[in-house]
Amino acid sequence: MTNQTRRNFIKTGATAMGAGIVLPAFARQANGVTVVESLRHELVAEDRILVVVELAGGNDPLNTIVPLAQYDTYASFRSRLAIPRNQVLALNGSTTMGLSPHLSAIKPIADAGKLAVIQGVHYPNPNLSHDGSRNIYRIGDPQPSVTAQTGWLGRHSLLFGSKTNPLDTVGIGGVNTTLYAPSVKISGIGADAQGNPSGYAFNTDGRYGGDRNNRLAIARWTNPDASPSPYADFAENVWLDALNSSDAVSQSVAAYSSSVTYPTTNFAGGLKLIAKMASSSSPKLGTRVFYITQGGYDTHANQDKDLPTLHKALGEGLKAFYDDLTAKGLADKTLILIWSEFGRRVADNASIGTDHGQANNFYFIGGKVKGGMYGSDPNLTDLQQGNLKHQIDFRDVYSTVIQGWLGNSAAEAAQVLGGTFNNLAVFV
Repeated sequence: MTNQTRRNFIKTGATAMGAGIVLPAFARQANGVTVVESLRHELVAEDRILVVVELAGGNDPLNTIVPLAQYDTYASFRSRLAIPRNQVLALNGSTTMGLSPHLSAIKPIADAGKLAVIQGVHYPNPNLSHDGSRNIYRIGDPQPSVTAQTGWLGRHSLLFGSKTNPLDTVGIGGVNTTLYAPSVKISGIGADAQGNPSGYAFNTDGRYGGDRNNRLAIARWTNPDASPSPYADFAENVWLDALNSSDAVSQSVAAYSSSVTYPTTNFAGGLKLIAKMASSSSPKLGTRVFYITQGGYDTHANQDKDLPTLHKALGEGLKAFYDDLTAKGLADKTLILIWSEFGRRVADNASIGTDHGQANNFYFIGGKVKGGMYGSDPNLTDLQQGNLKHQIDFRDVYSTVIQGWLGNSAAEAAQVLGGTFNNLAVFV
């Protein structure tokens, strides 16, 4: 096969796959970082896994972690939405805040001291737009430049992630700005409700027995000669990364077994796929970062019905996932970070909902988490235009993850975040 024929095969094959394989987005060597620098900054915590859970739409912090010590004030603001005091669950590490009963599935995790609640997280001059605030959090900058749209985890991967593993960073359901930087190794993989990869495969015509193996053999053939165009070699490398990584994911899923029963929701299915990939030893996938989103949290109306349903799905999915990790000896090697782009207003509205707010909670779950409450409880009598004031910069949370979990120094965290921020010391 000539070099040109090879290029044409890739072009036509990629088109023919349709809803099949999702190509990893970037495969080049990190630009602006020398090989020596990259090697020097090899990850200390090489076996650790970070799972980021985004609650898209703006999760309501006060109906997640309820202010028991200020319950009367809370109830006066929320005549339509206040969770009855006698239903609020005791929360490890606090006598003043309690857990929503709709998150009862994760109470055993909290009771074991493996849930940390970081209260009052946000940034100055809050942006009340979904896209605007989400962009700030994903990039890691309260005033993000239009021309510098790299994510905080993407920048970390660029400096300290694998330069060869196409599954170094995986977005379940797709890839967003958080994970992006030019040249990083990143893959987007869909998941069904049973935790199987959706569409992440090389599709061939099943009517012909030898078709798949023959086409894969041809697809994997590469011309060792450098192409006159660097983009052609780049495309070839991406193509091979996609083929090899999809095979590895397929093998890891096929080898998975567990006694844990997951809920049959899309969110739980995504977590189950993460468990399958993270627990695989043959092949060992080596994924450092997984990202998954649960949507639906923009509860302007009918929050009394919608938020309990969302929280139930969130809690039950997380509990099954954590139990699975524990059974496979991965709870101490996995950190779950949960965030949302902003909180909700303290007062409910006439549509039995809450409108866009400001400060929110971040949450950590994991075997190495020092559970409890971090930061002061929200002050319901000292509001900013009806919203909770922030007390912890969201970049303190990111710096905590980079230093305390991903194994980097304070200087390296500052390099990723563009400044020096606090380490909240959340991990044992």
